[in-house]
Amino acid sequence: MADHELELPALLGNSPLGFLAALGLLQLTQPLLEQPPRLSWRGPDAPAVLHTHQPLTHQSLADLLARQLPHEDDDLLTLAPGILGLPASGPFGDALRMPVDLALGHLARHAQAERDHSAPTARWFTALVNQLSLETSNKKTAGRPASGDRADLYTTTTHHFGRTGQMTLAASWAKAADHCRRDPSHLAAALVAWRRVDDYAGANLDHYATGDAHMVSHGKASQRGVPGATWLALHGLAAFRLTGDTTRAQTTSWDHTAPNGALTWPTWNQPLTTTAITALLEHPLVRDPNPNSTKLHNLGVTAVYIAHRTRLGQGHGPLQPAHRIHPAPTASDH
Repeated sequence: MADHELELPALLGNSPLGFLAALGLLQLTQPLLEQPPRLSWRGPDAPAVLHTHQPLTHQSLADLLARQLPHEDDDLLTLAPGILGLPASGPFGDALRMPVDLALGHLARHAQAERDHSAPTARWFTALVNQLSLETSNKKTAGRPASGDRADLYTTTTHHFGRTGQMTLAASWAKAADHCRRDPSHLAAALVAWRRVDDYAGANLDHYATGDAHMVSHGKASQRGVPGATWLALHGLAAFRLTGDTTRAQTTSWDHTAPNGALTWPTWNQPLTTTAITALLEHPLVRDPNPNSTKLHNLGVTAVYIAHRTRLGQGHGPLQPAHRIHPAPTASDH
């Protein structure tokens, strides 16, 4: 078992950005530590806790994370190079929305590299590129076109990234990494006390990144994202499996019954590795809209949350603030 605990005050379990950032932190530190780190939560609406076999401070942890930042000319995803740097190859203007045959070719190479060298690229590729749910190039219909022409079938990507206008996951990743590279103090701030940056939109993971005009002193609508937490959160996408039946995409922890979709997630009290977390996220009890409290308790789940996706004129908007659906909030929680 891990001997050392480090509480992360800024990564709260009742925040979609905080939750995803905690998962990303685990992904980023795992290759750098001798023993796999684990993650737990102090309780409902409480901070994340990192469990390691070596003592870490917030600053030493931030220094570790900085080692995973890409250099200016490097691949954006240092843990799995060759995915986010792909050129766009279709009408969607997004490298992750590629012809299905091209995607299957990439996956075959990545899977071979995993078998030969234990490279994690295949796992990352399948977390960002969905070959099991396809769209046609006219963007109007999903699934196999009437002509049966495979050349007209394109992959989809994760629901957790809400695209607005010309946004792409790679561009959002690049902006977050650039802020952290130019000012590495953003990484320590992501763990302890978030520092918002003017004119930085984030990646539609944080409702509070969008500042309404009446909420700021200069009286103009603005964007004030958290680069460090966003960069961590984007790495957290590796925990969620992409599936589908060619016509309908599915992403672990994504609720399709909500009007614009919603992210749902649990917090837990036992220290879990990345593999165990993925298993918990996929557990039927966690995805049950009316979960059995006793059985959830036996799983170690302390709370379950939902954050609905908003909608903007040019596409998806940021995730709303989280609402706790289990256990039900009481008057003492307010």
